[in-house]
Amino acid sequence: MPNRWRNLPSLSSLRAFDATARQGSFAEAGRVLNVTHAAVTQAVRGLEAELGVPLVRRSGRTVGLTEAGAQLAQSLDVGFGALAEGVAALRQREARRVLRVATTTFIAETHVMPRLPGFWAKHPGVEVAMSPGPASVDLVREGYDLAIRALEDDWAEPEGLEIRQLARTPLLATCAPALAGGDPLDLPWLDGQWTAWDEKQLRKAGIDPARLHRVQVGSPHLEMSATRQGLGAMFATEIICRADLEAGRLVVLPIEGLPFVNYVAVMPRGPRRAAVDQFADWLATIF
Repeated sequence: MPNRWRNLPSLSSLRAFDATARQGSFAEAGRVLNVTHAAVTQAVRGLEAELGVPLVRRSGRTVGLTEAGAQLAQSLDVGFGALAEGVAALRQREARRVLRVATTTFIAETHVMPRLPGFWAKHPGVEVAMSPGPASVDLVREGYDLAIRALEDDWAEPEGLEIRQLARTPLLATCAPALAGGDPLDLPWLDGQWTAWDEKQLRKAGIDPARLHRVQVGSPHLEMSATRQGLGAMFATEIICRADLEAGRLVVLPIEGLPFVNYVAVMPRGPRRAAVDQFADWLATIF
């Protein structure tokens, strides 16, 4: 591809001349460009010297164009106009592009999706696509704008990613009121896709995961539903089960030493649409 800029004057000098041609005054051009009129005058004189042809005629405080200046002004009008249209089209395309959010199925179903109408009420033009699945998805490679993840207290910000904390909440052992009373470890524990991370947290609390009577229920969503129905106990963060605790559908079991969990928004570093930060700011209000 040819280097189109090789033989062109500086963009700043072309902008100074374009503004002067439009405004008919160095002073007015300076106001438009937010620089001094002296800076505009110097830029236009430099452009004339570089091109070897006079571009403007000075008459008191006003500035007219020579034949060469009028020709250049017309070319710049077309060129800058095409540039402005291209930038505007890009911004419109990005504004319309769906905001892709990665998170776990449990967080999406129980906490984010029910509250999405509140986000759309504030930002009706932003389309959001939740992609429930593994929270460890590679955001850049898979083309996600943001991920919602749960991290331990000693988390470190990975290279190339920005982490914004949404909330710090305790991990709780919970069950329906009818099951509370005996040794919590003797209860059936509902397993909605436990991971190595879950077992690690249990060991931190002095609980051997192998000792628990685990009942497979298929998904975290079914795990929550079965817990409400009194079919067993479950581990969940206080944020996830807060409404059920307040309504009396669940109670906290006396298991000490469970850790705190940090819900965070993870975003690729670098330039991004305003919609990404708007969504991250909104997430901080619902966690």
